[in-house]
Order: sequence, then C-alpha cells, then structure tokens
Amino acid sequence: MSCHPTLCGMLVEIEDGRLVKISGDRDNPDSRGFLCVRGQASREIIGNPRRLLKPLIRARRGEHEWREAGWDEALDLIAGRMTAAGREAVGLWAGHGLFANNYGTRVGSHLLRRFANFYGCQWWNPTIICWGLGAFGLGLTGVLEANTKEDMGEHAGLILLWGANLASQPNTGRHLAAARRRGAHVVTIDVRATEAAAQSDEVLRLRPGTDAALALALMHVIIGEGRHDRDFVARHTVGFEALSEYVRRYSPAWAAGVTGLAPERIIALARRYAATRPAMIVLGGSSMHKGENGWQGGRAIACLPDPRRRARAAPRRQEPRPGADRHRGARAAPTRALYPEPDVPHHRGAAHGRGARAPAVRDRYALVLRRGRAGGRGTRALGADRLS
Repeated sequence: MSCHPTLCGMLVEIEDGRLVKISGDRDNPDSRGFLCVRGQASREIIGNPRRLLKPLIRARRGEHEWREAGWDEALDLIAGRMTAAGREAVGLWAGHGLFANNYGTRVGSHLLRRFANFYGCQWWNPTIICWGLGAFGLGLTGVLEANTKEDMGEHAGLILLWGANLASQPNTGRHLAAARRRGAHVVTIDVRATEAAAQSDEVLRLRPGTDAALALALMHVIIGEGRHDRDFVARHTVGFEALSEYVRRYSPAWAAGVTGLAPERIIALARRYAATRPAMIVLGGSSMHKGENGWQGGRAIACLPDPRRRARAAPRRQEPRPGADRHRGARAAPTRALYPEPDVPHHRGAAHGRGARAPAVRDRYALVLRRGRAGGRGTRALGADRLS
C-alpha cells in the first residue's frame, strides 16, 4: 500500500530479487488501479543508490561536513545526549520517512512509541505537522464521526471543498464527479486556484490563515437569520446561546476585510449552505492547519454542521471513511475549549514578534457534542467548562 491516508493498492514486480515495476492494483476497492505521481515514484525508494545506509555525524550544527560513522558510535552518541538531557526533556518524533516502506503496518512507529513508553520520554505524534492540529480542533468541538466520499458522491447536494485539493485526495475525484453529474453544487474555498477549482461551480479565494474568520461570518448569517435547525440544537448541543451571541460581532462585512472576500459572496454561501440538504464539507488535511493558530480554523468549521444538522443529513446510513473511528459508545472528554478566535493581525499575514501572540480568549464557551451511550446512535450534550 502507498501513503497515508489513501493507502492505494499496489502491484509489485520483482526480478532476481530486485524491484523493477510498480503499478496500481485494479482489485483494490478504493483506488481501483489508480496511483498518483508519488505512488508511481515509490519504486525509487527501494534500491536507490543515494539512500543512506550508514549513520552520518557532524561536529556541530551549522557545519556541512558530515562523516560516516559506525552504528556503535552513533548509538552511543544518541544515548549519551539523551542521558545528559534527562528523559523528561527527550522527545521522539517519527517522520513519514519511517513509514515509507511499511505504511500498512507502521511497525517502526509502533516500536518507537513502545520505546518512549519504556524509557519514560515524550512521544510526539507525527501528524502534528500535517493534519493533526486540524483534527485536534475538530475533536474539541465534538466532531467524532466522519462521512465517506462514497456517501458524498451518492447523496450530497452541496459540497464545500474547504482547503481540499484533489491532487492530494485523488480517490475522492471520481465521487466528486459523480455528485456533479447528479447536479450537486461544488464550491472550492482555498488560498489559490487548485486542481479542485477546475471541478467546481464556484471558487472563493481567501487570504491565508483566514478560514476561522470565514466560518464565523457564515455562522453569523445562518444563526442571525434563523436558518439553523432549532430542534437539533435544543436536543443535542450545549453552549449554543453563547455561540449565537459570540458570532454576532463577526459579520460578513467584518470578514470581508479579513478574508478578502466580498460580503455578498459570504452571505450567498451561508444561505446556500443553510438551504441545501444534505451538504458536506470536505476539509483539507494539511496545509490550512500548519500556521500558528491554524487549528482554530478546524474548530470554527466544525461548528458549522451542527446548526444545520449536517452531521445527520444523509438520507441513508453513513459509514466512516477508512481509518475514521465511529466512537460507538465513546464520550468526548470534558473540555475547556473556547470559541475559535480570529487572530486578525495573524490573518492579515502580519509577522509575529517574540512577544506578539494571539489575542487572549477567556470566559467563553464551546459548542460540544457527546456521543450516546454504548449501543446508541444519538448524541448527548456535554457540558462546556468555563475557563476562569
């Protein structure tokens, strides 16, 4: 299988113990024989003459003179520095290179994590520089269940490709095409004209880092005009009153100055999203979450499905995407989550000095959902803690 999270099926041809060809597996139910450029080039990993086979050591940082070393010397150097720092100050971080030839099992990552537990040091999730921060924001808001691209292709009437580029989600493309053939309206929200823009009916190009501001303005319109699902909100959420009050200050006119989008386009998108059932947001998995406070965008966007009951909108049963967990019977942990804060100077691309941080956010609440009891299919409200 190829890279996470698509795990496209591969067929490998070997001659005399050497890998000579990689092609897509047509029997794979998801990728169906497709391999992207990265998948096609993965043959270069195995047997590449430029691949590092021995440890390299340099005298100090900043110097470019590396020398080959034996494994004993390298391991002694690592162990010595870990001991000198103290295990509490040691962090292990597995990069994607560790998974390059065992994505299906990720044995290397599991062993590294086990070592961290055994030694007593920190183990850092490798996704934290990729999609992990966005997922953290989603989880804080209570979105613990995901729809599938198959569900999108069969049912969605409106699809928001929010920072989602088809070049990095190629297996989603055919389901997006199927939805368009049914008449689904596709909107791309991104900072540039990506490949997804060519497959969309509408493209909104906003400034980098302003996703939270756009989401807050959309909620301003949906809630302010009474377009939310009052019954769903009353039965399955907490903190909605505080959320309603909070988003009142973030009008489309305000968001226009932050995002660069015209207020009329923000209002039109909010009304279309509120009026279309079922609708789906395909959230980008990496780039939009890599900036400072980028996870706040995930939190703000996660608030959107709840006022319009998008989490339960599909007319047929929903299944999680491969790798997503239903969390049947699971309960979200108590949270001190706050509303997504639009850090306006940061949204505008202003540089952050050493002492310049995001505006303080205190005494606010979050809209949080909790899954039902074991065996149940509903959601239950989880109290939102106040941060004193």
